[in-house]
Amino acid sequence: MYHQLLPFKKLIIPFRIDALMPNILVLIPRLITGYLLAFVFAVNKFGTPWTPKSAGLGFLEVSDWFVDLVKQFGLPFSYMPELFAWSVGFTEALGGILLILGLNTRITAFFVTVTMFTTILFRPWDNSWSIMPTFTFFCLGLFFMGFGSGKFGLDYFITKRR
Repeated sequence: MYHQLLPFKKLIIPFRIDALMPNILVLIPRLITGYLLAFVFAVNKFGTPWTPKSAGLGFLEVSDWFVDLVKQFGLPFSYMPELFAWSVGFTEALGGILLILGLNTRITAFFVTVTMFTTILFRPWDNSWSIMPTFTFFCLGLFFMGFGSGKFGLDYFITKRR
């Protein structure tokens, strides 16, 4: 069984950083990114247990305004906007929690990066600074794909050699 899980384990092993300060410098943006994704950006578009009642969203329900925004992305998004909007909301909500925990950090960062890259390419922009959060999450996703969770994440404890 161990040999079957070995490729997956190699995928989540964080980049080895032994010193305290670099590990803290990986931890802080990981916590902030996870918090912002799960508790600031996802709650307005996707129903989570922590979504405020004022949003009017049931559990795992995506908001109508977000579905309408995804329709504006064009094909293939306009063909199934509910599915794409739901997957973005789910990626932000669950991905944020996983980043906070440092669990499957590289895999989660991959999905966050793909989501943000897709948004950068297809979302109609208004020539304002509104692209900055998306671009920042894209860059942070690349960062976490490379470094993983660091020593202060569950990935480190799961993959630590005894």
